[in-house]
Amino acid sequence: MKHKHFVKFSQLIGLLLFSNLHSQSLPPATDIYVVDLSVFDGVYYLGEPENITNRGGAYDNQPSFTLDSRSILYTASYGSDGDNQTEIRRYYLSSGRTTRITRTAESEYSPRPIPDDRALSVIRVEEDATQRLWRFTMGGMDPELVLQNIAPVGYHAWGNPEKVLLFVLGNPVTLQTANILTGDSEILAENIGRSLKKIPNRDSWSFVQKSDQGGGWISELTIEGGQIEPLIAILDEEGFHDWTAEGVLLSSSGTAIFQWNPELQENWRKVADFNYLEGPVSRISVSPDGTKIAIVVAIESSN
Repeated sequence: MKHKHFVKFSQLIGLLLFSNLHSQSLPPATDIYVVDLSVFDGVYYLGEPENITNRGGAYDNQPSFTLDSRSILYTASYGSDGDNQTEIRRYYLSSGRTTRITRTAESEYSPRPIPDDRALSVIRVEEDATQRLWRFTMGGMDPELVLQNIAPVGYHAWGNPEKVLLFVLGNPVTLQTANILTGDSEILAENIGRSLKKIPNRDSWSFVQKSDQGGGWISELTIEGGQIEPLIAILDEEGFHDWTAEGVLLSSSGTAIFQWNPELQENWRKVADFNYLEGPVSRISVSPDGTKIAIVVAIESSN
């Protein structure tokens, strides 16, 4: 099903849904931690988490490693007196230094490095509240709209330099693939989760297909052809996950991290529990070189 225009009613619903997630009222305060990752006999081991944001109640979220595994891109709130503007920042693992990438009047979210390009893509909340996919240089320069006619976009994952997977808000939420050269897109699924990932060394993405009866599956979607295959049941409502270079799936639930090795396991296996941190783990991101994992931890209020 090809389309180039989104129905205005669906766009309105999407804006309302996305504002609940992002622009009008930010989610609870979060911190990003980096953890050393190692593997022995097919089992992954996680070291001690290091808080790389630690801004006392701010929103630091949506981490994504750069393609060289040397730094992390993430979304950060800034401002005061209830100002919920967000920008994209970059944390350098070797030096511990943080720099600001975007400096705009708009808010940017969900940074991702673009394959074969010294640039990143973001979801930008434009002046009229439209949310679309944009490109910036790694220095935060030369903003460029990537997909003119697809909105409101919530999340995305690159498959290759031309193809991108999109979480498009609406009623219902849809999973779409888009070609950035032609602008064409195709709806492949509805009622999906927010976690979209490229599977390393495979011509595939993964996403969460939710069930109307509750629960759901992490499913594989081929980049060429669009075939969908359920892989394993999600651990919780969100199904946040990412893949190691060896093709092992990691997912968070509560304060714990679980692995699923399709070559060795039929089901999930707990490999770490960070119950001594401030709150539950949500999003996770694995570095391309397989040595680090970034996790997002919610800061639970003591009230």
